[in-house]
Amino acid sequence: MSTAPQGEAALQQLGAVPGVVGSLVFDAGGQVLASAFPPVFDAGGLRGLAERLGADGYFHEWMAAEDAALDLRYLDGNVAVRTVDRSWLLVLYTAQANAQLLTMSVTQVVRRLRAAGLRPQAPPAPASPLDRLRTAVSAELGDHAAQALEILNAAGPSPKDLLQAVADVEKLTRMFIDKKKADVVGRRLRAILGK
Repeated sequence: MSTAPQGEAALQQLGAVPGVVGSLVFDAGGQVLASAFPPVFDAGGLRGLAERLGADGYFHEWMAAEDAALDLRYLDGNVAVRTVDRSWLLVLYTAQANAQLLTMSVTQVVRRLRAAGLRPQAPPAPASPLDRLRTAVSAELGDHAAQALEILNAAGPSPKDLLQAVADVEKLTRMFIDKKKADVVGRRLRAILGK
């Protein structure tokens, strides 16, 4: 998540309001930009919720205005959603929360989040096949990975060169460690190359 410290502090402050269970900020793509939920909440489930809301056309239509608000009441708790620039603040709270205090706190947090300038984090660049091979060799061979890494580093970027380097690493492992380990390493490295 890419948030300014002020954004994280704002969500933590909101979490201190009596009755507030947790809160998160998500963008139109469903990416969670900041979250302040107790550890008992499944992070994957919260991401899934953000993704579903981010992909819902009706939600975008209802929440298009600059100061749009949506309040949902359930038996076990309530959900408030507020627009924050091109993202949304979702707050889960209990029925026992003081409505006026919550409204004032959410308004203040929205202001702080806008000032913090929450922005979606650029997705990480996918690891190159060579990087994935290096990681696998380090994991499989541990202390014995130095020579195998040298072989990989000397290989060219073409798939043919990488496949030859994998064969060389497999031979090296067979000669200096054992046949079983060489088979495991060879299979894993070829799987990375899709062979």
